[in-house]
Amino acid sequence: MRKNNAALYLRLSRDDGSDTESNSIVNQRAILQKYANDCGFDIAGEYVDDGWSGVSFDRPSLKRMLGDIADGKIGIVLCKDLSRFGRNNALVSHYTELVFPEGDIRFIAVDDGIDSAKGDNDIMPFKSVINEYYARDISRKIRSAYKAQALKGNYTGSVAPYGYMKSPANKYLLIPNPDTADTVRRIYRMAADGISPYAIAKSFTEEQILTPSAYNSRKSLYASGTDWSRNSIRGIIKNEVYLGHMVSGKHVTRSYKSKIIRSIPEQDRIRVENTHEALVDQETFDLAHKHLGIKRRANSPGFVNIFAGHLKCADCASGLQITYPAKNKPAFGYQCGRYRHYARRYCQNHYIRYDSLYEIVLAEIQEKMQYLKTHEEDLAQYARMLADQNSKRDSKHANADLDKSRLRLRELDMLIQRLAEQNAAGLISDERFVILSGAYEDEQKSLKAKISGLQCRISDRGSTVLDIRKYCEVTELSTALLGELIDTIVVYAPQYTQKKKNRTQKVEINFRFRLSL
Repeated sequence: MRKNNAALYLRLSRDDGSDTESNSIVNQRAILQKYANDCGFDIAGEYVDDGWSGVSFDRPSLKRMLGDIADGKIGIVLCKDLSRFGRNNALVSHYTELVFPEGDIRFIAVDDGIDSAKGDNDIMPFKSVINEYYARDISRKIRSAYKAQALKGNYTGSVAPYGYMKSPANKYLLIPNPDTADTVRRIYRMAADGISPYAIAKSFTEEQILTPSAYNSRKSLYASGTDWSRNSIRGIIKNEVYLGHMVSGKHVTRSYKSKIIRSIPEQDRIRVENTHEALVDQETFDLAHKHLGIKRRANSPGFVNIFAGHLKCADCASGLQITYPAKNKPAFGYQCGRYRHYARRYCQNHYIRYDSLYEIVLAEIQEKMQYLKTHEEDLAQYARMLADQNSKRDSKHANADLDKSRLRLRELDMLIQRLAEQNAAGLISDERFVILSGAYEDEQKSLKAKISGLQCRISDRGSTVLDIRKYCEVTELSTALLGELIDTIVVYAPQYTQKKKNRTQKVEINFRFRLSL
């Protein structure tokens, strides 16, 4: 009885390209049912993999059918053609030449005239190779199309990044999402102030703000819809899309047969600047990144480690680690991390008390700010001069890019006009005209967005000068203040005189901005 039980296997995916209509599931079902009825087969079941590539054999319905074959429920496998069974020559051959014959399973590909009950089919191996080549060619074309869009700075993802939405007029263009853009800006402000991703995530969870995945799926009522994670926050802070730049080609599969994803090195990725409106400025982005790289440990109750990530050893350049009060050291302090782990093998004991360091840094900032206050007019003029020099240098590149974009925009207008003339003269078909003109119009939209961004960038050059006068009356230090003003604090080994009675220690503070002439 099993030998007359037929399994109808149907599959459709984008591998089929322009053949999707003839290979539709409805069409396949009609052909196979008629064939089975004409041959007197008993249809044991239908196994449909709709939307699954023929390159992979890890398909749910195919696996279910193979399981039923192993259980002895099926004796015949019916497909419309060999490509419906698969487009991986090695695996197709494995099943049609080994597994099915050994299990006494009859394999029939109706349109190809393949029937294992009628003996070996000499043409089947060649058809299998051609089917695989077709899948390879489709994969290459898809990769090429994605790369072309990436080079134009177009966004090709299915879902817009959190904080953005796809423009209704151009699906390749990102525009700020009024529902989530402010949340992204808030994340960057908090990160720039030294608040850790864990603390930001905890705050958002307590405020019941929807996570990116929950917002995109609009499932605001499920249990984890407001449970933010530190990794989500870190991913947003690291993403250059919020600077208005498009970075594509970050990941790729090893081949069209493999689904294993590998990361592409940053220097090999496709990066196009000023493709859409930025949600954060470069300074805030850099400051958030700086705090992101700081490893923070849980603080003791009532103590905040404001110097985390700023302290460096003068001799070995490693970071200084926090030390907690103990019998031999009754106060919080910092010690060279390499010395702490390896004793005297690699470095000296660069130790400094927290309160001493606090006083030194506060005094240095106050001194710099007093100098700024005294020479405010001269420094402002000097800052404007530097900003003007930078503006001229950067604007030169921006203007060159702007001229290039405008030239290409004019070229596209001419190309579209020529296409219209050729179409009117009957030299190209209407279908071809729609495809080509649509591609040129998409490129035009991207260029217009880029030109707008470049114009804003040029007009803003030199218009903003860092206002650090708000720190002129500093009376206490904080994580945010140190992040904005200070790059590194280099601590030298202590020096002793008169049998260690007098102790001196050099501390070098490197500010993020020049505060003196």
